[in-house]
Amino acid sequence: MKKLFFMLIIMSSMILTSCSAFDSDPIEPKIIGTGNLHYESKSRTWFVVIDSTQYTVANVTIPDHNSRSYAKIQSVDPVEGMLVTVFTSPREIGVRAVTGKQSAEQIEELYHTDSTIVVILCVILLLCVIGMALHRKQKSLWGKCLVYSFN
Repeated sequence: MKKLFFMLIIMSSMILTSCSAFDSDPIEPKIIGTGNLHYESKSRTWFVVIDSTQYTVANVTIPDHNSRSYAKIQSVDPVEGMLVTVFTSPREIGVRAVTGKQSAEQIEELYHTDSTIVVILCVILLLCVIGMALHRKQKSLWGKCLVYSFN
């Protein structure tokens, strides 16, 4: 039973680590351009002017360097004069902005997530719970057998 349980853990870890099903879909950003943020006090909106076109920005995305957070990105409130790269994506709604001058590859890397480790940990936890339940059931059956053999 222990060998079977051990082999099951090994097989599931090999299958899950080689699988890319837990990676996020690419966002395929189409970069509009780079510019500085401006604030319109009359309408209370933030915007970027690129090629004489005004793009409204609700929030700006930055990399999350917090070691206690599982997120890769975080949203911050815009700041007057902040340099941002504005882009659109079929996966994201509306016009998005990231800080600094970014390429499409850098934006793709910023939004890429991989949930493989979380899934592996959940599977291992589930296997441990199943193993404990089977062990407890086997122990209770063994105890009943001993009681019956002494009577």
